[in-house]
Amino acid sequence: MSRLLVAAALAAVALASSGCWTTRYLLQQGVGQFRLLHDRQRVRDVLADPATDPETGRRLALAQSAREFGVEVLGLRGGDNYTRFYDTHGKALAWNLSAAPKDALKPLVWRFPITGAVPYLGFFREEDARRQAASLRARGYDVYVREVAGYSTLGITSDPIYSSMLEGPPERIVEVVLHEMLHGTLWIPGRSDFNESLATFVGLQGAALYFMMAGRGGAAARKVLESADRRRKSEAAFRAYLKPFLAELEALYKSPITRDEKIARREAIFARAKAELLRRFPQRPGRPPPAFLNEEGGGLNNAVFAAFAVYHKGTSDHDHIFQKVGRDLRRFVEVYKTAVERDDPLGYLRARFPVKRSLP
Repeated sequence: MSRLLVAAALAAVALASSGCWTTRYLLQQGVGQFRLLHDRQRVRDVLADPATDPETGRRLALAQSAREFGVEVLGLRGGDNYTRFYDTHGKALAWNLSAAPKDALKPLVWRFPITGAVPYLGFFREEDARRQAASLRARGYDVYVREVAGYSTLGITSDPIYSSMLEGPPERIVEVVLHEMLHGTLWIPGRSDFNESLATFVGLQGAALYFMMAGRGGAAARKVLESADRRRKSEAAFRAYLKPFLAELEALYKSPITRDEKIARREAIFARAKAELLRRFPQRPGRPPPAFLNEEGGGLNNAVFAAFAVYHKGTSDHDHIFQKVGRDLRRFVEVYKTAVERDDPLGYLRARFPVKRSLP
């Protein structure tokens, strides 16, 4: 589900005087970003090109339709975003790396211009992500490396539609486009848990609304809506799976025992978590297991659980506000737009829509 890379990559030129790791990292990723900018094509040109694969054309046209829906129906930022196309030629667009201490569900964060603190690093080259993961592992951190299908530069540049965003069923394409558009519309620096859970919520709800409005009752549309509904239920089931293990790990790490004891005892929790995950969500035949279930991706560990929590932590709060605005998704987006314009956006939301459990 990780989709935001390093929006601050292009800000590296402003850090020439620091000479630190941050500058080197941003310059390295900036080279990759400039390559993407150079190699993009106008969507209209790709769709008009007779050499374009018909299936790619259909999926790209759906992504464009989702973009128009996001702008016209949901009030998301449009501009030049998602009017261009970048073909990854079947390769991963990028890789994200998360890390966490072995005795805490607290993601390691990095601070950059514009984005503020972020709980992951993005890399355009897999070897760079693996190298940094090895360095962090050697320093005693849990790590989690996974592929990225798309990301937003938060308005720094005009984001293209990546071919990796066109994979999967139709509702997945619409969801990814709306998720990234939400990032480009509103963002609270340093609050990735809030930003990601909100984008995930709007992506899923928006995809359902898109097909509901476009369906007109046809059999094909009903099939897509049913698939979208299954996906929402799957997301809810995953949150339900995640919650008790997060609570159990939190309790362990807060207990008055030594760090070595905590690390030793956590392995039993991870073993049960893995078994329960495979029981609830069996892998489809012929499909590779998720990166977090193999050692190359880091294995099931604190970095994985902390990364998942970033995307799902605030979902119940967002759903509460969604219900309060009459399940009107455009109004819901407007409420959050108003919130991020205030000095204390989360305080504003808490005051306007009080809940028993506070916003993330």
